[in-house]
Amino acid sequence: MEIITSSQNQFVKLAQSLLDKKGREENGLFLAEGINLLKDMPNDVVVKYIFATADREEEATSIAQRFSSVKEYQVTEQIIEKITDTKTPYGIVAVCEKRNNAFSLPKGNALILDKVSDAGNLGTIIRTAAAAGFEDLYLYNCVDVYSPKVIRSTLGGIFRLRIYNVTLEQALEVAKKTKSICLDMSGDNILEEKQVAPVTLIMGSEAHGISKEIRENVAKTISIPMKNNIESLNVSIAAAIAMYSVREG
Repeated sequence: MEIITSSQNQFVKLAQSLLDKKGREENGLFLAEGINLLKDMPNDVVVKYIFATADREEEATSIAQRFSSVKEYQVTEQIIEKITDTKTPYGIVAVCEKRNNAFSLPKGNALILDKVSDAGNLGTIIRTAAAAGFEDLYLYNCVDVYSPKVIRSTLGGIFRLRIYNVTLEQALEVAKKTKSICLDMSGDNILEEKQVAPVTLIMGSEAHGISKEIRENVAKTISIPMKNNIESLNVSIAAAIAMYSVREG
C-alpha cells in the first residue's frame, strides 16, 4: 500500500474535489465512506481508489481484494479529514465511478421524486425503496444523489436501485406510461385500498409539493390520513408508508 503524507498529492486533491457536486460531475466519481457501506457494495461497483489510515489498513485491503484494479493509499488522519465531511471519520474512504443509467421505463415498482432537496431524506427514501423491493428511481430537480450525505444515508441501498436523473419530459413519460400514483392531501385514503404492483409512486417535497405538470398526468391520487391538525409528514416517512402499502398482484 503506497503511503501519502501530503494533502497536495494529486489523488488526495481529486478525492477532495468530490465533496462538491461540480467535482463529482466533472470526474464522474463519488466518495463512499465507512466500513459497513464499503462491505455492502456489490462487486460490480467500479472502485478506483481506497484511502485508509494506518489502523484501518487491514480492513481496507480486505475490501480492495473484492474489486479489480483498485489503488490503495495509506494516508494520515488529517488527509482523511480533508476528503470527508463527517466530524469523526471512520478512516476508510473509497473513490468510485458513478453509475449513469440510460433512461428507460421502469420494469417493476418505481418512484418519481420531485424537488426533494434534503440529502438525509433522499438517502432514507433510497434505503427504504431498496428494502421494499422497488427497482427504479427517477429524480427530477432533486439534491445530488451522489453527495456524501445521501450515500451515507442510503446504507448501501443506492447500489440496489436503478437511478435516473430525469427531465420534466422524461418524468411525464414515466407518469403517463405506467400506473402512476401521486401522494397529495386531496387524494383517496391510502388505508382504504391497497395499490397493486407494479406502480409508480410520485412524491414531492414538503415545501413545494408535486409539480403541476406531473400532477395533471398521473393515473391516481392518494393521501395519508392525519389527525390532530397535522398537515404533512416528512417526505421520507410518507414515502415509506406508501411503498409498503403496495401489494403484489
